[in-house]
Amino acid sequence: MLKIFFLLLGIISLEQEEKLIIDVTSPKYKPVKVSLESSKDTSSISDLIKRNLKVIGYVELVESSPDVLLSLSREDDSIVLKGFFGKGKDPIFVLRAKSESQTAIASALSNQIISKITGLKVDIFGRKLFFLSNKEGKKEIYSMDFLYGKAEKFIQAKSFIPFFSVSPDASKIALVHFNGKEYSLYIADSSTKKLYTTSIKFGMFLSPYFSDNDNLIIPWNDGRGANIYVLNLKEKSFKKITSGNSDVMGKITPDGKSLIFVSGRLGLPQIFIKDLKNGRESVLPLSGNYNTSPDISPDGKKIVFSKLEGNRFNIYIYDFDRSDERSVITNFGSAENPTWTPDGNFIIFSSNVDGDYDLYITDQYGNFKNKIFDTQKDETMGVLK
Repeated sequence: MLKIFFLLLGIISLEQEEKLIIDVTSPKYKPVKVSLESSKDTSSISDLIKRNLKVIGYVELVESSPDVLLSLSREDDSIVLKGFFGKGKDPIFVLRAKSESQTAIASALSNQIISKITGLKVDIFGRKLFFLSNKEGKKEIYSMDFLYGKAEKFIQAKSFIPFFSVSPDASKIALVHFNGKEYSLYIADSSTKKLYTTSIKFGMFLSPYFSDNDNLIIPWNDGRGANIYVLNLKEKSFKKITSGNSDVMGKITPDGKSLIFVSGRLGLPQIFIKDLKNGRESVLPLSGNYNTSPDISPDGKKIVFSKLEGNRFNIYIYDFDRSDERSVITNFGSAENPTWTPDGNFIIFSSNVDGDYDLYITDQYGNFKNKIFDTQKDETMGVLK
């Protein structure tokens, strides 16, 4: 599914190179007012595009007096989207897409519309969203097409699933399952949904993370304390890489040189970095005494993480090049489990600001906080692949 969608992106042609750009790094930016007109035979695609645009706060859908007018029509066997400044007669961009799937066309065009408005390389619509939900009473893994599909149960649990990770190619899911007595590690085949046990069957597993399609970073407590290991699924090797006896949530940087992990070795949880070549470990210079749930940006230059402040979690970003941190989401309920989208432009997180935990999306500056969907139950972790 993902490979087919990426091919569709290649079909879209930008007939003009001029870009409409707003400075999304500024907290004072104003969303671009957008109106979308469509012919009768493209109205269903138009509705899908509108649904996408509503969740990204860079645009505001309006009925009249738009900054940008979008016109959707069918020409021969292609769908054509033209963008105009206000009442201008000459298009500022023309996008073409061709596919038998209306949702694929809408996803590809939606990505390109946001890209044209912001200058960012956006690639989120049309991907698969995996998340944890207690929709049926137990915390289980669900999935849906972002943002069209119906949420469907992907992996069910006898008791509950506290953690999971999706491989980069989305072919496998690693999950920790609690059966009422112990936390066990399983690997699920994404196509068949069949579960496999690993070669390590005793001890307590915690938060798994795929560093690539074959290697799993997994905290494991053998009864003497939690340390982080690398489990190679092909070779079935199991190698210890930390020795703090309180180490969890390990993730490898994209260049493969460093490990980012959470440890309680100093008391309360803090985020550490380890040089995998020389073995040197150090705590990141973060404010506060409780920092957790780091996720590394796709370019490896930043991490997003949760900081406990008072009785709630807020979301921050730490920049490795600048060696500083900045807030992204504060005073928005308890904001937890942040993850980067694959294009590095957005962050998905959970918050209980309206009572139950729901999934939200924001950009890396916290310029908007939009709910992705609401099942009236708790959604506590979302990953886009």
